[in-house]
Amino acid sequence: MGRRRAGFTLVEVLVVMIILGLLSGIALLKYLDMRATAKTAALAADFRAVTVAALNYYADNNEWPAESGPGQVPNGLRGYLPGGLTETLERPDYVLDYENIALGETPLIGVSVRATDTRLMGKFVATFGDRSPFFMNGDKLTYLIAGPGGVF
Repeated sequence: MGRRRAGFTLVEVLVVMIILGLLSGIALLKYLDMRATAKTAALAADFRAVTVAALNYYADNNEWPAESGPGQVPNGLRGYLPGGLTETLERPDYVLDYENIALGETPLIGVSVRATDTRLMGKFVATFGDRSPFFMNGDKLTYLIAGPGGVF
């Protein structure tokens, strides 16, 4: 009569550990992608909030808010922005920049984003693309609010 095995062999334990390692690696990659997707959705909401605020400002004042630096809320726009954007246009993972660029007498109005994390910036570009109304401006992705001739 043979003896009964009371445990697992070293090979069986190693196979289980390898399988668990692979599954946890896949789960981690999926988690990181989901975080980037959530940040991209937050960016889309921020683009929309600044766009609506700028359009409302224009409707009330018949002019666009003045240029501001990266992360700074343009003068006069605070009252039009939702609570999270009234003090700063900086987020933990990216910085928004309201753009009011004069092309002669015609303004070019947009909102740009720059992220320090190149993978996150790549996700932004992959999601929004560089087709109208988005375009790449150096290392920034810009959403065009109003172009030449005041075209929206």
